[in-house]
Order: sequence, then structure tokens, then C-alpha cells
Amino acid sequence: MQREVHLFGLPIIRVVKMEFCEKRYFLGIQYKVKKYAQRYDSFAAAFAANVHGVRGRRIKVIINNTGEAVTYARTHALWYKPDELVFGSRLQHADIFRLFAPHIPVFYCGDAAELKGYQCINGNDVEPLLTSSRLIEMNNQGKPFLQSWAEYLHADVSSLSYSRAVISPEVERSALAKAQALRLNLDNFVFLSPVARSCEALPSAFWDEIETSLRAKGYDVFYNSSLFPIQEVYALASRAKAIIALRSGLCDVLCDLPVPQFIIYSHNKFHGDLQPMYSLNHFPWVTKELIHEYNVLKQDSAAIFTSIISHI
Repeated sequence: MQREVHLFGLPIIRVVKMEFCEKRYFLGIQYKVKKYAQRYDSFAAAFAANVHGVRGRRIKVIINNTGEAVTYARTHALWYKPDELVFGSRLQHADIFRLFAPHIPVFYCGDAAELKGYQCINGNDVEPLLTSSRLIEMNNQGKPFLQSWAEYLHADVSSLSYSRAVISPEVERSALAKAQALRLNLDNFVFLSPVARSCEALPSAFWDEIETSLRAKGYDVFYNSSLFPIQEVYALASRAKAIIALRSGLCDVLCDLPVPQFIIYSHNKFHGDLQPMYSLNHFPWVTKELIHEYNVLKQDSAAIFTSIISHI
């Protein structure tokens, strides 16, 4: 469905309503994406409608955040069985598995907050991979998430071969074409990601000063954009001279790239300080020499700025 506003017969504003979002364009350039809330009065009824042709299957549902989903995909050898189906409660869950475990198809089921434990739906054994309440309990222990996840699975991760990202030539071509259309200098740019759901935002002046300093050093600057799906973000970020980001699930996606990464932690409304549980240096797939972590709860933001700029 489309709605357009014309001036002298030319489309000035165009609104395209899709299944899960509404996209707005001004003079042909997309400037806003509004995602629809997908909440159901009855998860069981909605889920049964989505999988009406499936019977007698074991179904795992991912109901957690982006960062946790990355760990699930990378450690699928510990929990996934070939006869299972996997559903995600967020659209990006499917993108994460396409990137890190492309042989496991992940289907979208909508909000699964009501799924507190095992249910039998249409003859299918449906259960969350990890409930939200159990995740909170694990995080309240203050242990690194990967350690808590392994203990939850009663698994030994010491010799596990973790899955790595798979980028197709088509995805890379699409990412680079979009970047070139934005006139990004692909040979000399820094990737910035100042937005996070898990951490409180930093003042815009902080990022403005970062950008100004980078440009003074001769770098181009790219701000993470919804125009790029997760796989394309990964392909583009792999070409960056550095990544500077507020700690978010995207950091989990990118943390294994051979690129210097400067990650900033701020206050989390549930746990205060996320760094003890979600430090990227706790993950065995990162190159620790490339990960630089900062915490505004313990460090002055001016000192953080000076340190980041001095390393780039």
C-alpha cells in the first residue's frame, strides 16, 4: 500500500506500508522507517496460525535481544538438532542466523513475550531457547554471558568450534553499491554506531566532536543506517579503518572483524553496568588486541574521547 503527496505532479512525499513497517520517502530518498509493534493477545493462537501446516516438530523460539541471538547462532552446535525448527521473535534474528549459521533457517513468529516455557501447539513441542526471566537471573549473577550460557546448557565450550560469518558476493556487492551511492570513501572511512537499546545515549556533542576530529585527520565517516541489513553492515564494516560504537547488539555482530574497535559502555536501566556480563573480550572469537573498551560509569567522557582519537 502506498500514499503519495505531489507537487506540480511530482511525488514529494511517499509512504509505503509493508507487512512489518512503514517507509517514508522525501524526493525519492528514504528518511524514516517506522516498525509496527507485533504484539498478540494470544501467542499460541498467532503461532498456530503461522505454522498451521507444521505438525509434530520440536520448535525453539528466540525471544531475547540481538547480542544473545548472535551467541546462539555462533554456538548452535551446542543446542541445535537437525530435526528442530527455529523461530525468531524479531526480524533481525533471521538476519543473524543467515550471517552466522546460514544452514539453519529461522522463521519469524512475532512477539513471543508470553512464551514463558514449554507449550504444545498444533502437536508441536514449542519452547523458548532461553526465557527472558532466566536471562535476567543469569545476568544478575554478574558472570560473562557466554559462561552463563554454557552452564545453562550444561556444555563444555572449551573445545567448541564457533561458527563464523558467511558473506555472499551478492550481499557484498549490494552493501558497496549503497555506500558508493552515499559517496562514502570506501578506502578510508570510520564506522560510527552511536545508537543502542541496551545503553543510555551519549550527548550528541560527543559524537559531533568525534566526527569533526576524524574528518580533520582525513577520514570519511559513516553512521550506521537502517538502509543496510545486518549482513550488509558486516560487509561494509569489514572495510572500515576503525569502528566506534556505543555498546549494543551490533557490537556482538561485528566484534570478530579484524578492525580496531572502540566500544563505549554507559548505564543500562536493568543492570546498571553491562560490562561485567557483556564485555566483548569475554568472547573467544574476538582478537583482544583490537578491542578497546571504555565505560562512562568509571571514566570521564573527555578522557574517553582523547583516548579513542589518539588510537586512530
